Amino acid sequence: MVHLDFFSSRMPDIETLQAAQDIKGLIRLLDHRNFDIQRRSADALGSLGAIATMPLLAVLNDRRLAIRLGAIEALGTIRDPRSYKPLIYMLDRDRNPEVRWVAAIALGNLGSPDAIDPLVRALKDPDRYVRYGAAQALQILSWVPKDDMDLAYYCIALQDWKRVAEVGAAATGPLIDILRDHNATTRGEIVDALGEIGDASSQRACELVLKDASSTVRWKAILAAKKCGVPVTHLPWGLSKRPRTGQNPWVAAILNFLFLGLGYNYLGYWWGFLVFMSYMSILVLSQLELGPFSPYLIVYPVTALFAVQTFFMAKRKGDW
Repeated sequence: MVHLDFFSSRMPDIETLQAAQDIKGLIRLLDHRNFDIQRRSADALGSLGAIATMPLLAVLNDRRLAIRLGAIEALGTIRDPRSYKPLIYMLDRDRNPEVRWVAAIALGNLGSPDAIDPLVRALKDPDRYVRYGAAQALQILSWVPKDDMDLAYYCIALQDWKRVAEVGAAATGPLIDILRDHNATTRGEIVDALGEIGDASSQRACELVLKDASSTVRWKAILAAKKCGVPVTHLPWGLSKRPRTGQNPWVAAILNFLFLGLGYNYLGYWWGFLVFMSYMSILVLSQLELGPFSPYLIVYPVTALFAVQTFFMAKRKGDW
């Protein structure tokens, strides 16, 4: 007889593990499928103090993201000085932005001035969440920017765009640097700020942003271009270099020439496949009646007309 506990979905008893100081058991729960269990396990580990520091440091390189995140959170609560260098390493080197983000917050919680330089570097991270975490940690450490450039990076990290514009020309370099951010909303805000500042040195950046993958960012670049000193005649040229996100007109035309209906289907019209099935049915019946090759003498001139029509349909429809 199979014991019923085998099928039990009973939640882990974190309080018992905490009372027994079962650090390994709690670390295993950091990767539990239930997020609440993960969070409570990290809190329990943090409450154990310095005795949990070394076991937690040992799992910072674990391939499981949840383990790394939970361990760093617990270390930030424990505030053991032995955590500084490993956390700085995670902030500088870990490829996952969520890990870098929580490492920044943990370093702020540790409260040591030694964490300031790594956190200032993190203000230039390509991920906005990491930058925001670093700025929050620097607030906790009562950091004061040493110059306008540091202030600009700090305000960008906090998404305080009004204050960024108030910094003036000194913010142009940091804004251009953070234009590499993967988030289109952030890039759009940066372009707005560059236009607000109107520094001539941002002209090249505004021209490059005309090629941005996001249509919203490109439009913001056009609006900011005049303030940044970009000649009006450069705008169509720069915009023409943008990545094409719509369906390729040539692909649509060729598909409709060879397999009438698939070109429409490629463009997103659901009825295109019905046209294709009807076309293939007619073609097969014609081959049975006229032979295997004769129908193509009639079909291809007709589908060529549809191919031309599809080409111009795609040009009007897509961003190509």
